[in-house]
Amino acid sequence: MFKKLLFHEVVGLLAGVALNMIIAIALSYALRLGYFMPYPAMLPERVGGEMNAVLITALLCGWAGGGVGLAFGLSQSQGIKPSARKVYATLTLCVAVLPALILFFTLLPPG
Repeated sequence: MFKKLLFHEVVGLLAGVALNMIIAIALSYALRLGYFMPYPAMLPERVGGEMNAVLITALLCGWAGGGVGLAFGLSQSQGIKPSARKVYATLTLCVAVLPALILFFTLLPPG
């Protein structure tokens, strides 16, 4: 069971980072920026540089994706009672996604 959960966690993490890049490419193209912008424009000033902004954005998206993957793995797990599966999956999703969202929106400047 642990290997399956770890597998879902890693796949979710990779999917989160990949989805971050796909969304960044689509938004950069749709906004007609003329360059690739993988993070919000004001984030580098808040975190001390562009590389830090890219790293934080990728880690937050990977963290959220990993949480979604782990929640999916828990919901599909056969080693846990069906009634407890939903509870564990919901708690995992909340614990993984909410801190990432809170941290991300805390780093963005007001206004």
